[in-house]
Amino acid sequence: MAHRKYAMSDAVLLETADVITGYLKEDIGQFTTFDSEEFPDILPDIIKEQVTQAFVEGGDKTNITQISIKTDIVNQEIKNCRIYLEDIKYWVKKSFADSPAIQKQFGINQVKQIFGTQLQLIQFMENLPEIIALHRQQLDASGTPSELLDRAEVLAKTLREANIAQEYQKGNRRIDTEFRILHLNNLYDLLRKIDQAALSIYRNQPTKRLLYKISRAKNSGVDH
Repeated sequence: MAHRKYAMSDAVLLETADVITGYLKEDIGQFTTFDSEEFPDILPDIIKEQVTQAFVEGGDKTNITQISIKTDIVNQEIKNCRIYLEDIKYWVKKSFADSPAIQKQFGINQVKQIFGTQLQLIQFMENLPEIIALHRQQLDASGTPSELLDRAEVLAKTLREANIAQEYQKGNRRIDTEFRILHLNNLYDLLRKIDQAALSIYRNQPTKRLLYKISRAKNSGVDH
């Protein structure tokens, strides 16, 4: 996992880059004269583009918000499954009053185990349509609504899809965060080069030199 090289927050780094870009637009000629390879005249535009891209990315808070949305969807699907099992319980008990083993297949008195984890619930719901199909004739004979029996497959599919979306977003967050840190570290390295050059260019202009000075302390946190 990449680590931030800078002590300031991401927001302060981007603000600092914006401010320095403003100064650099006026002074780029001096930097280009000093080292045209490292400081071409398009450098202010390059920095501005990097800052804009970082702002558009939105930072980790954006990913956290997306994960929260996906989690809310998963939680709703779990709630739907819980309601469904309560609805079907009456008909299962009616159809198999003398068969606790079959009732157990439908999750009767197994709520704690079934809802122990998302994966346990997904596995149960994936198997439930097959269990229903196996005992469909007797369930139909006892008057179980067909819509209720058919709904199990839909619930299993939507729960699984919601879980996949949630896990996908979690994976994206790790990838996006890594990319963002690398992107901002590159920006910080560029600002440091400007800082170092300013030390020589404005050796006799300390006030001017301070316009390009940035923090060099390494940051071990993940402030945003």
